[in-house]
Amino acid sequence: MIIGTIAGFGLTKTEEQLIEQPIINKKQVLDSYDDPNSSQDKVQSESSSKIQDSTKWPVTYTPEQAASLTVVVNKKHKLPSDYVPALVSVSGGQLRPEAASAVKDMLTVANNNSVPMKIISAYRSYNTQVSTYNKWVEIDGQAQADRSSARAGHSEHQTGLAVDLGMPDGSCNLEICFGDTAQGKWLAENAPNFGFIIRYENNTESITGYQYEPWHLRYVGADVAKAIVASGKTMDQYYNVEAGGY
Repeated sequence: MIIGTIAGFGLTKTEEQLIEQPIINKKQVLDSYDDPNSSQDKVQSESSSKIQDSTKWPVTYTPEQAASLTVVVNKKHKLPSDYVPALVSVSGGQLRPEAASAVKDMLTVANNNSVPMKIISAYRSYNTQVSTYNKWVEIDGQAQADRSSARAGHSEHQTGLAVDLGMPDGSCNLEICFGDTAQGKWLAENAPNFGFIIRYENNTESITGYQYEPWHLRYVGADVAKAIVASGKTMDQYYNVEAGGY
């Protein structure tokens, strides 16, 4: 995961490239700066190995890792319970500024293309995740709830980079049929241009641990979004981060 700019360090071009790799902890990055023979492949390999070798799930990210635009949050990797990103309001929800600006632009273009949409859910605090998950357990039972709702700390919504979109009239909202609507099809084709991916694609539940959610978008930036889509991989696979069940 990209940690982003580390305050206090003047980074060379090579060091900036290192930050673009999946990273487990800040010490690992700083140690690599001391090795003139270090490479992107070495950092990625060592980072991935540490994830794959972990036998104690879940891994809890540091605040620095949680703040990455490409932090991979799933059933095996969670956010600290007290992590709260900087947020701005957008169309009735709250998102990190980068995601808020992008979704605002995307909704404007979608509306101009006769596929209007609205934000159903954006940032969710840790406490909101607790109540949301418990509600779905009561309604559907834990097994089904775990397919469609994240346990507290494991929700991308806490990053402030995830948003659920739906129809203005409420039809097919938070339902798989949304993917067959004009809005769902438009998002699948155009969301990467605005920096978003459909996080839980069809036929990837065995990888992500979540059922198909054509309404759930994750902001990663346009270049990364297009690269992930072009790879045909899930975000977890793209960054070689262990996913699946709890």
